[in-house]
Amino acid sequence: MATVVAMAAIGTSVSAAHSLVVPMLIDETIEDRAAAVFTYQNQVSGDLAQTIVEAESHDLPLLDALYTVEEQLNDACSPLQEAGRRHIEGEQLSGLLQIAVYGALDSCAAKSEEVAYYVRMARSYSAKMTGGAQAAAWN
Repeated sequence: MATVVAMAAIGTSVSAAHSLVVPMLIDETIEDRAAAVFTYQNQVSGDLAQTIVEAESHDLPLLDALYTVEEQLNDACSPLQEAGRRHIEGEQLSGLLQIAVYGALDSCAAKSEEVAYYVRMARSYSAKMTGGAQAAAWN
């Protein structure tokens, strides 16, 4: 009997959770926000990659920090990246992936802002260390 009650309770909580999540997945503003965060994160990733290449070419001591923030950005935004990959390949997004994307939006957006700041700082540092030539190339 306890098993039946436990199963009913689990079924009820899963059903209740599902009913709370479905409206979030249907809301088009969430899809628009996910697209905006995904696009911005990709822009920041591209800027970061360019900054890493430049830092490597000048053997600057900030490479470890840049690699660390790159890893943090990838971790924070991995659900959006996976959803983007699947969307580009024409695959349907599972409900779990949609929930993961929704859950990652704020942390991905915040980490993207943080990494964009680090990129600006690294470029400023690089410009000082290389005599300003790189700053002109990046602008």
